[in-house]
Amino acid sequence: MKHSLYIFLVLANVSFADYSNHPEAKDLIDSLVNEYDFERSYVIQVLETAQKQNKILDSMSSPAEFTWTWDRYKKLFLEEKRIANGKLFLAENNALFDKVEDEFGVPREIIASILGVETRYGKIKGSYKVLDSLATLGFDFPRRSKFFKSELIHFFRLTRENNLDIYSIQGSYAGAMGYGQFISSSYRAYAVDYDGDGYSDLFNSVPDAVASIANYLKIHGWKREGNIVQSVSLNNVNKLYNHTDSSDKFIPLMYTEGGTHKYTIQEGDSLLGIALNNDLSLKELMLLNNIKDQNLIQAGQEIILHKEKDLYFIGDDNFIAITKYNRSHFYAKAVYDLSLEF
Repeated sequence: MKHSLYIFLVLANVSFADYSNHPEAKDLIDSLVNEYDFERSYVIQVLETAQKQNKILDSMSSPAEFTWTWDRYKKLFLEEKRIANGKLFLAENNALFDKVEDEFGVPREIIASILGVETRYGKIKGSYKVLDSLATLGFDFPRRSKFFKSELIHFFRLTRENNLDIYSIQGSYAGAMGYGQFISSSYRAYAVDYDGDGYSDLFNSVPDAVASIANYLKIHGWKREGNIVQSVSLNNVNKLYNHTDSSDKFIPLMYTEGGTHKYTIQEGDSLLGIALNNDLSLKELMLLNNIKDQNLIQAGQEIILHKEKDLYFIGDDNFIAITKYNRSHFYAKAVYDLSLEF
């Protein structure tokens, strides 16, 4: 019975779609054949094997970067194990990071942070077949089908150029691959052969992965010794923001931290005792609840212990460079915050 249920759940998420016969496949096949010299029979054979993954479509509809709160998103990446493993990864590859920092001008902490956020330093590189991901999104995700069809073409070219097995390569639900989760076009454009073995291997080579991330950021505007994020006051942005001569642009950022936590006053409670038990001063607690007299409280009354607050920042050129890696401001801020822990 359990075996049958497992098969049912798997089949519910997978459709055996022959993408070679999809109405929109002809142009893609013709492009690969006429522009890039692929054998038509090979392209058709590959597309025939690609499976529609319904779970991928579900994931694309609710990505964490755009559906989670900042608190929830931040806690996912700034947890003790990820921080500890990042410190270990940096220590184990100290000489490599010395060389990469000197050549590309990107701090080791930022590179390691991206690796930590993306794949836990190479431990979790994705479990979807990239062929399935790109075919599913290219043909069955209309909102971004043009982009993913282009990535599918790049994927064909990437596997041929690097002698990779197009059928077995695994990555994220969006088709990103390797240590740094490069999409196919980025892999082809920015990957670096840093260990000198003749090809860029972002799946197995730490030197290639580290240098490729640095190369990507440098090409996308990273400035050596440049600013990343500055904290500012909402009412005094222009005065507090130190916009350097070398900085070309910036973006305003706001993150809401800390949910609102309440407490129901019990018989015998004092406002001072409640404050001390929650790491607050009496004055802070009274201001938070607009209480004028600490003695005018009663059992059953609900008071606020902690209130969410809005924090304001300016993202400088180097922050913007990180958003070229992933366009989410949550992502870029999480990368920055994690880098401060190393």
